[in-house]
Amino acid sequence: MNFTKTMFALAIGSVGIMGAMSASAATMTPGWTMSITAGVPTFDGSGTYTGVSSGSWFAMDTDGNSKIAGTEKVALSQGTAGIVIGATTTPGASHPGAPTAGDTNAITAPWNFFGNTGSDYVTTGITQTSATTLNMSGWTVTWNGVPVIPMGSGAWTPLNAAAAGMATSGYANGVGVLNWNGVSGSTYTLDYTATVPLGDASGFGGVKYGLHLTGCGIPEGCGYEPMTPPIPEASTYGMMLAGLGLVGFVASRRRKSI
Repeated sequence: MNFTKTMFALAIGSVGIMGAMSASAATMTPGWTMSITAGVPTFDGSGTYTGVSSGSWFAMDTDGNSKIAGTEKVALSQGTAGIVIGATTTPGASHPGAPTAGDTNAITAPWNFFGNTGSDYVTTGITQTSATTLNMSGWTVTWNGVPVIPMGSGAWTPLNAAAAGMATSGYANGVGVLNWNGVSGSTYTLDYTATVPLGDASGFGGVKYGLHLTGCGIPEGCGYEPMTPPIPEASTYGMMLAGLGLVGFVASRRRKSI
């Protein structure tokens, strides 16, 4: 009876090790997708725009106070693909006037800023550089017919970051601040700041920019678990084999004692 209990406990332990291995944290590898949850615009009782209550948005610090006001936010929604790790994209819709029915863009759907249409794209694929950061140095905006507005430098920390719903630290040129538990299929938030280059053709040179994206994790959205778990590290293999080895050792001792 004791032998049976021992074997059962060791087997359960080995299964637990293998289960932990299959649920191990994933890495954002090339080709995986970050979906984008649409921002929800808000209005007061008289119909005046007040900001974005939840979801994704970008903002321009047009009053120059290094804060992000609700009225400076522009709601964003997913384009045809969302963010595909490691992939570059081409400029989407960019023209005078509001977006039209035929306008498209890969990462985010075309948006309306100051009455004109723009979209976001990346000249260098976004990649994960640490558990809490993404390389977003290739983040670029096109707006009102201006094809290239590079947004890879001029990082800043909003004075009201927490109140605005953004990370309060970690900003650097080309660095997106990632909040993600590392498990495939979970939600994430991504915050990024930059400054429009001085003399830019958009007329917004020197204006500070903030981006807040949220959505479902990698690779297929919230609740998805990959069919094949990530390959475990050698140390994980060692733990699993050690557990199985103990099972074999006990079985061997049992046979010798019979």
